[in-house]
Amino acid sequence: MKKLLIGFLAVGLVMGFAMTASAQPNIKASGQLFMIGGYADNMYLTNNANSHSNIANRLRMQFEIQVQEGLKLTTRFDAMERVWGQAQVVGGEGSGERNISWERAYVTFNGLYGVFDVGYKQSRVWGTCAFCDDYDSDAGIQYRYMMGPWTFGLNWDKRANWTELKMSGVTNLSGEGSQQSSGVRRTLNAYDGSDNDHDVYQIWAIYRWATGQAGLRYEMERDASSGSPTSTTPGAAIQTAVAPYGNPAVTGVGYTILFHEIAPYVQWISGPFAVEAEFRYVWGKVDYDGNTADVDRKGWDLYLMGKYTMGAFYGGLEFAYITGDDPNTADKNEAGQKGGGGWDPLLMFGNYWFHKHHGAFGNPTLLNTGTNATDETWYTQNEYESNLMMFKPFVGWKVNPQLEIVAQYAWLKANEKPRFGGVPTGAQFVSDDYGREFDIYASYKVYNNLTYTVGFGYFWTGDYFKGATASADLDDSFLIMNSLNFTF
Repeated sequence: MKKLLIGFLAVGLVMGFAMTASAQPNIKASGQLFMIGGYADNMYLTNNANSHSNIANRLRMQFEIQVQEGLKLTTRFDAMERVWGQAQVVGGEGSGERNISWERAYVTFNGLYGVFDVGYKQSRVWGTCAFCDDYDSDAGIQYRYMMGPWTFGLNWDKRANWTELKMSGVTNLSGEGSQQSSGVRRTLNAYDGSDNDHDVYQIWAIYRWATGQAGLRYEMERDASSGSPTSTTPGAAIQTAVAPYGNPAVTGVGYTILFHEIAPYVQWISGPFAVEAEFRYVWGKVDYDGNTADVDRKGWDLYLMGKYTMGAFYGGLEFAYITGDDPNTADKNEAGQKGGGGWDPLLMFGNYWFHKHHGAFGNPTLLNTGTNATDETWYTQNEYESNLMMFKPFVGWKVNPQLEIVAQYAWLKANEKPRFGGVPTGAQFVSDDYGREFDIYASYKVYNNLTYTVGFGYFWTGDYFKGATASADLDDSFLIMNSLNFTF
């Protein structure tokens, strides 16, 4: 309760400062209360595994304070993002989500013939959003210049490193932020030969016309936040993390990452037809310190969606391809960019809310590669799609303005069959078949701002989830879900 009062007091202070700057500021509040419940059968996908059920919610509030023409403050927080009945967490991993997580505060102002956004703002969003994450916020500066149908942009983000903090054993931190501002991390580690920065630079252009838009973005990501970690205690190793897209067999060695990405996309509507497509190509290097061999990265992603509408009915095809790492090449990594948490292609496989509150697909006993396993060497499947080929037809029926029914079926395969440990000597998985999934769900608008959804999903488990154990006894899974979405 104390944290909630402090949060609302902070909002009041922000509004109070805005009012001193202008006699009549324009304050706009928007938000969402999302509640979702479900029964998930057999998350391990093995015979006689446990089922799982719960109800969860998240409150999201955003305030836009227009102080004067051309000057605006935007701030956003999430609150009570937890399963019903789950106790609050004071400090430690997850505390920011389960209480109040203040994620954004940035100023928007006109200048240099364009518009600036400066502060903690939305990041990792681009194009069709099949490969982006609209839940993330990072500190940075964005500049946009509009000229007729064209929009040109420059962006710099100081990227958060919460995942790396967790993998390094620092568990008493919470919230988002760059590693370079972490007093705890600097107390535990000394960095040699590193500037301790994780930066992302982008330049992009978007062209819009009456029935669509197309864009092209170049991105450079430089991550030197690992450094050459050593413990303040002689002889004690602090970091055991594997470098993202590096050599999974290498731990405890400092590295610097430099990746480049080209990402064009198009969205177009012509009569009853709607088409969108996005392509991403990433290349670069993981540069290890000392004599450790570097790893070159080259990967790509493709997303295609076509939809045809005929009266109250519509149907279409959705296709996604994300290259996986070839485990037979220790000095190369061919993985593409991961799918985003903001893209939910199905009710189960790759769905943000499903995996967040029910867990990942797969049995850790079959898919865990050891005590130092990370996202790069742990092969359960979660909301961030990787190493994927997906083909999904879907149909929908808008029964009336309030009710809509959708059915979809997807074939899911891995682009590469992993090897344990991600190295050429590891035992290889017996199959690249993730499985197939059928979903049917209905959404009903109780009010324009209140939607109730009920759905059913069934997942036919593929032999990928046997790992390298051909004799593993797998079983299918299903989901019964419902949700209530209140927006304003």
